[in-house]
Amino acid sequence: MSLVGWSQGAVIGQEVTLAAGEQVCSAVLLAPYGRQNEIDKMLQQAWDSLAEQGADSVRAVLGLLTAFPAGMLSEDAFVRSFMKSQPGWGNRPDADLRRRSSEFIASYQNRLEALRGVKRPCLVMGFELDSDTFALRAREVANAIPRAEYLELAGLSHAAPFTDPGSVWPPVVSFLREHHLVV
Repeated sequence: MSLVGWSQGAVIGQEVTLAAGEQVCSAVLLAPYGRQNEIDKMLQQAWDSLAEQGADSVRAVLGLLTAFPAGMLSEDAFVRSFMKSQPGWGNRPDADLRRRSSEFIASYQNRLEALRGVKRPCLVMGFELDSDTFALRAREVANAIPRAEYLELAGLSHAAPFTDPGSVWPPVVSFLREHHLVV
């Protein structure tokens, strides 16, 4: 099997590839991270606090700021359209799901050394303007995994897999075509 994961899903994908590498042909890790940094710790505290307070409008703004580039956010039509199409974006999350996500993120400290044990080909993709997981952190993951290829997409942010699919998915498909059957 080949794995494709994005953000926290990429982190889970890299851990599955590490733990069950014999069952994984290849992995694509979009906006992954291999350690927690100080801003990430602060963001998680803010998300938890906002979830407890039910500050839906602040959650929506924080979500938008960490997912989309400034150019998109400066376009009123984009923000209105996005919020209309995603009405739950700023709503209070399910408490159990938020708690589990927060616990996973808090427990995922420095895994970069462990990731050196990944033996399968991986495509690690970072997004230049990602203010959620940051391209630097994706590069760290790519540098830790011995058979990783790194691709950084200029001008894109954390939400790139759905805001700019024409830039994100073709290299993913190409990588999977090349490596899916390699065991």
